[in-house]
Amino acid sequence: MRNPLENIEIPYSCSLCGLCQRICKYDLYPGGMCHEARVRVFQPLQERIPPDDFIYDFLTPRLKGIRNHQIFSSSPVFALNRGPEEHKGTLPKRVFFPGCSFPAYAPGLVWKAYQYLQAKMPGIGVVLNCCGKPSKDMGDLDRFGKIFDNTMNEFARHGVEEVVLACINCHKTFRENSGIKLRTIYEIMAEEGLPNEAKKGSGEVTLHDSCPARHQPAIRQAIRTILSRLDYRVNEFRFNKEMTQCCGAGGCAATGNTALAGRHTRDRAAQARGTVVTYCAHCRERFSSQVPALHILDLVFGASYKKSLVEAHDGWQNWFVRWYLKRKLNRRIAL
Repeated sequence: MRNPLENIEIPYSCSLCGLCQRICKYDLYPGGMCHEARVRVFQPLQERIPPDDFIYDFLTPRLKGIRNHQIFSSSPVFALNRGPEEHKGTLPKRVFFPGCSFPAYAPGLVWKAYQYLQAKMPGIGVVLNCCGKPSKDMGDLDRFGKIFDNTMNEFARHGVEEVVLACINCHKTFRENSGIKLRTIYEIMAEEGLPNEAKKGSGEVTLHDSCPARHQPAIRQAIRTILSRLDYRVNEFRFNKEMTQCCGAGGCAATGNTALAGRHTRDRAAQARGTVVTYCAHCRERFSSQVPALHILDLVFGASYKKSLVEAHDGWQNWFVRWYLKRKLNRRIAL
């Protein structure tokens, strides 16, 4: 059997985006093969042969940042589990799960999104945590299982039957690993209407579809409905919807093969006309290093076009704002 550590950069260069399978007439998915190779890298860890962090510290040191992200994201310092609250004698069975990238980017938008959902769905709870997708993408199924099971156990403890999501990557993770009912805040806005404070736009934007929405036409249509109601002039990338191309961040490829992922980001960004708008916080972060880029909720809640031009790509600042958001939500103090 071939050594899984031989040419280890090859499986970690894949974005796991699924475009190859979408265009293959035989429905073949090389990304699945790459992920299987990643799982084999971590197999000794699953069997408890080496110490817990041996794989990260000695065999795949590039991935240590992702491991640390997973540890911090699910720690009590940054995680919050506030279940639904009784409203008019009934207890709703849903929570808002914004994911981990979105709160790091814009805690104020998370607060506004939660307030919007409370108005439309009184008593909805809120959970700040990570779905564990980075661990799963890396091939560390043991760590993924612990993170994901912990979240599902919290849902069960609060009697949650429906999860409202802002992160499309979280949507994919819950969709593929549980039977819980899922809706995105974008679908709700398309159905229930935009917030009262939403302002009409006048600019030109280029819409990027996130890879996890490749086979989710309802979500993609909800995004376009929102932009239409905001009166933005929307350009589509040449490859969009089911044929969308990865921003460069998918599948942890930006850590596994930084140069290749960077080229994907630059090539995609070069196709844009006007500000890039996406509904994935991680995609937005990738594009913002090349072109002006905003999250669609920036437009819904009236963020400035200049926002992405002055932001600081600072990891410690991201962790601070996540902690700050948790503190505010816990105390119910507006940001």
